[in-house]
Amino acid sequence: MKKEQLANEIKEIIELVKICPQNLQEKCFELLLNSILSQKEDSRSEPSASNPQVFATGLTIPSEVKKRMDAFSGQYQLSDIDLCKIFSVDESGNVNIEVADLKSKKVAQQQRRLALLIGVKHQFAEGTFSVPKDELREECVTYGAYDAANFVQNLKNMKEIFAGFNATATNKLSPLGRNQAATAIKELAS
Repeated sequence: MKKEQLANEIKEIIELVKICPQNLQEKCFELLLNSILSQKEDSRSEPSASNPQVFATGLTIPSEVKKRMDAFSGQYQLSDIDLCKIFSVDESGNVNIEVADLKSKKVAQQQRRLALLIGVKHQFAEGTFSVPKDELREECVTYGAYDAANFVQNLKNMKEIFAGFNATATNKLSPLGRNQAATAIKELAS
């Protein structure tokens, strides 16, 4: 391993550790450093579906989830750190939205951002950019962005982010929606 490469990776670890709670920073640093060092040793072996991969948080996650995350982040130039600020992934491959602030006071904009994040969440977990209407409603309630009177109208107003929009069912993000999701992740992670 080259010294420059190791130094750069340690800098990335330090940046990631800074977002962890103070009492977990030392352990997080240790886990991430060990992970990078062990990845360097194992870099000759090719990942497979049964070979778990290490996410930026230091957790081992299923390789299929990691591959989907890497593909999305590579296509839209997102870092693992950006993804860690928005999503949590457990060892079983369950993905959750963890963003604390949707950075908008407008309910319609919050609903739109949640729809985009839900689509990406499903892509990471299942391989499809699905946005189930009921899940969107639940997340809107959780984030205080649910306006019962305008929920369906807000969905209709953002139909361009969906491929084959249906106001009563599960929708999938369109290419425009995926692009907007990446932009939202960058904004929310900053």
